[in-house]
Amino acid sequence: MIRFENVDKWFGTLQVLAGISGEVSRGEVKVLVGPSGSGKSTLIRTVTRLEKIQGGRVLVDGADVAARGLDINRLRQRIGFVFQAYNLFPHLSALGNITLGLTKLHGLSKAAARERAMEELARVGLTEKANEMPGLLSGGQRQRVAIARSLAMDPEVMLFDEPTSALDPEMVGEVLAAMKRLAAAGMTMICVTHEIGFAREVADEIWFMETGRVIERGKPAELAGRAAQSRLGAFLQKVGAT
Repeated sequence: MIRFENVDKWFGTLQVLAGISGEVSRGEVKVLVGPSGSGKSTLIRTVTRLEKIQGGRVLVDGADVAARGLDINRLRQRIGFVFQAYNLFPHLSALGNITLGLTKLHGLSKAAARERAMEELARVGLTEKANEMPGLLSGGQRQRVAIARSLAMDPEVMLFDEPTSALDPEMVGEVLAAMKRLAAAGMTMICVTHEIGFAREVADEIWFMETGRVIERGKPAELAGRAAQSRLGAFLQKVGAT
């Protein structure tokens, strides 16, 4: 579904991605972990060309996302992206944030868009908050609205960029629970997170990144078995996850 081929990315003289290769199969959950500044968020932003690369290729269903003539807006409609800062429209209700894309991009009637939006709000447990403005929602609720908004567009892939990092600890669980339900339903996902317990429970494969490279990768049980003698082990100790 997604393939990275020797991906290089520079910010000026700083190389933030260095020859990264790997793939994400349909229905698979990849979780990217590692210290801040290791390139995790930059890597997933290349999938929708929010970050342009200077070397290698990023392919989605075999199509090079940097190819001349590619309709990048159409590609982005196939890929849901949930950011750590929610990116909700503050002047629209939870319901309005979801129906906007359905009417403007998918051409649904207001009634059909409302019905679909309510289905997605129910999916993330927020039916009763449909008419609330974002400013009146908790951080966890706002993030779940952002997830519902992405899901309403029928994405083939969901990308999560540290969706819980801006949340108070008591709100983290509700967002992770929504993500776990998506994984269980077979959604293709790439998640950047520091929630190691979530990674162990949900990931088909974990990529440990450092200095713009994938240093280690494997199934959670495999990585746990060799963590004591690895950079991953040192990282887990630092974040208190061993």
